[in-house]
Amino acid sequence: MKASLRYAIILALLLLLSGCVVSTMSERQGTKAYLEKDYATASMKYEEAVAEGNAKAMYHLAVMYAEGQGVEQDYAKAAGLLERSSALGQDDATLMLGLFNLYGDGVPRDVDKGAALIGTAAENGNDTAMYYLGNLYAAGLGVEKDLDTGLSWMRRAKEAGFPVKDALLTREGLAALYE
Repeated sequence: MKASLRYAIILALLLLLSGCVVSTMSERQGTKAYLEKDYATASMKYEEAVAEGNAKAMYHLAVMYAEGQGVEQDYAKAAGLLERSSALGQDDATLMLGLFNLYGDGVPRDVDKGAALIGTAAENGNDTAMYYLGNLYAAGLGVEKDLDTGLSWMRRAKEAGFPVKDALLTREGLAALYE
């Protein structure tokens, strides 16, 4: 391989990696600003990271649009960001997009799609999604009602660290919630 071609490939790789570093730095700066309730800076930094394809920034900015924090509340814009982030494998975005579909926030209401998205996030280890999926099975919302499967997801959520109330960790307790 010619030396000039090698240098061009190395330069292209460095530029690609530096974009990832800048994207991550902007996302972290956005999160710092968000935690300090500096929503204007947070949204600006998240927008920078989103432009670079940062899935976490897409999720965080979607939350800001859903809550109207530093930006005008816009569920449709939030849903679009969640779809992009979810497609990149961000499980919190997949869970939130599932909830948007369950309730019809920013997207047409589709409980089956919502349950499927929540199920994907749960299968990927998201403890909050496990909890929601347990509830969906117990209620028969978007999935066939199945208390045993619901209970299994509740237990998995608890084992993964989600604070599930002990009353929901028995078949009787979970059934009482949905009867």
